[in-house]
Amino acid sequence: MLVYILSYSLFLGFFVIEHFARCGKDTKNMSRTEHDKGSTTFISVVMGMAFIILPVTPILNLLGICDIHLLAIQIVGLFLGAGGLAVRYVAFTTLGRFFSRTLREAEGHTLITSGIYQYIRHPGYLSDLMIFFGIAMAMSNLISFILIPVTFAFAYTYRIYTEENMMIKIFGDQYRAYQKTSKRLIPFIV
Repeated sequence: MLVYILSYSLFLGFFVIEHFARCGKDTKNMSRTEHDKGSTTFISVVMGMAFIILPVTPILNLLGICDIHLLAIQIVGLFLGAGGLAVRYVAFTTLGRFFSRTLREAEGHTLITSGIYQYIRHPGYLSDLMIFFGIAMAMSNLISFILIPVTFAFAYTYRIYTEENMMIKIFGDQYRAYQKTSKRLIPFIV
């Protein structure tokens, strides 16, 4: 039971950071631009699916449906999710008003390459992956354990591809040079 409470706390933390750490007029704007290419809709659908599946998972476990209930995996999942919350907060606060829900060029857009962005180009996406993979692991159910990582991997791979194309259009050689000195998601690896 404690694992579920902690997992729901990760959900709550996701929303608290989402609400309080975004600053600026464009950060909560959900209107799509030509740069978005459906990536926000794809992410929204995957998130919506996670917001349904993950809270229902304890019921599936209670009914014995695909319950894998391994404490070690649950603990790793909780730590992964908590780490994701920390990465999310740092990413939001470092980008400030340039952190948006949809792919768009902000007024006076500047390429941020300091702080966490010195090492990873997409820490906001990394944080989402860590939080939701972590919650899926903590819920210890085969359905969420497979469905969440697979659908999120597809959605965020497409989003990163789309965003990097937008950034090249906006910043050109400056962004290409940044790509050579940073990784997409995991520092020094990928």
